[in-house]
Amino acid sequence: MHNEQKLTNSIYWIGANDFVTPRFENYIPITQGVSYNSYFIDDEKTCVIDTVDQVARDLFMENVKVLLKGRHLDYIVVNHIEPDHSGSLVTLLETYPEAKICITPAGMKMFGQYFHLPLGNRFIPVNEKLVLNLGAHTLRFITAPMVHWPEVTFTYEETEKILFSADLFGTLGALQGSIFADSSETGATLSEEMRTYYMNVIGRYGRQVTAAMKKTEPLPLEMICPLHGPVYRTKGDIKKILKYHKAMASWQPEYRSATIFFASPYGNTAFAAQRLAFLLGNKGIRNIKLVDLCTTPFTSAWAETIRRSHIVLAAPTMDMGLNPLMKTFLSECTHKGIENRTIAVIGNSSWAPYVSMKLMKEIISEWKNCRILGEGVHILSNVGEQEEQGLEELAGIIAEDILNKAE
Repeated sequence: MHNEQKLTNSIYWIGANDFVTPRFENYIPITQGVSYNSYFIDDEKTCVIDTVDQVARDLFMENVKVLLKGRHLDYIVVNHIEPDHSGSLVTLLETYPEAKICITPAGMKMFGQYFHLPLGNRFIPVNEKLVLNLGAHTLRFITAPMVHWPEVTFTYEETEKILFSADLFGTLGALQGSIFADSSETGATLSEEMRTYYMNVIGRYGRQVTAAMKKTEPLPLEMICPLHGPVYRTKGDIKKILKYHKAMASWQPEYRSATIFFASPYGNTAFAAQRLAFLLGNKGIRNIKLVDLCTTPFTSAWAETIRRSHIVLAAPTMDMGLNPLMKTFLSECTHKGIENRTIAVIGNSSWAPYVSMKLMKEIISEWKNCRILGEGVHILSNVGEQEEQGLEELAGIIAEDILNKAE
């Protein structure tokens, strides 16, 4: 059983799809599977670039065997040693004892921590001065620390101008009959899976992403090969994903609009959130998004924070504190490093007024380059005439801020 796929005349994809694992990193729900990408260079010297998760080990090993055709494996490049990419590494090393492993010193240390195997002189330390000549192909290395682990490197193949970009530019979702983005389903689905992946896996390290991408700017690129998701080979696709990741890394919104995040035990706060959304729509704001934190996975909710310039948080007081789902969501925003957003708040209480508003504002005040717009609206249990007036006023403030700065 094998399923190697040709990228060029001498470079192959030797990865696999995973439709079994329900959550990526046992954290991010995945409904469309995920791919683990590995690559093989067939030259005078043979080379495997990264391996795959242990769930796909047998298929991966058969792919390598088929392409080697009885030859030795000369090099294994480890751009990223996280277990979903090194889960087959030990088996590969044991099967091909002559292979050298190219990895950064930080990666060597992690190799020892994970596998506790003495490999002696099989290590080739990777740095940006290292050049690996395979014959017709030449590999150079670009260190990319904290994108999103400290040992990460990109590998650049000079002859065919291919960037092997580790986890950067990756996406969730299994490959659908083709390894190439231009030959498979793209558009909204791919963008959503890419955004969810980036924001939850790499998003905290925007500055490191920006620094790594600057290193790649002088390189002519004919293809980008990430460790998850499709390969990008058209000039349009390459330009698009580079632009998209630059924007996400610097917290540039897709829209001048608002995302309204709400948590509502009985529907009253949810109605206030919906009412505000329609008031904003009536004032000319487009691309508004309502996100119910009671039903939406936090990984999906967090990914929505990057999309719009303005955020509204709506939650009630519970047990003299903040609604626990909103509290958890805001904790995630703090941990992941939300930036550059304008935020308004809506609180709700029946017998402990203003507590939720106060607590949300305290958390927001710690966020980088974020500002609170207006005083917010406090709902006394349910929306009445007074609350309706407050929502109308808040919608006016938000709409004016969005539209004025969009001009």
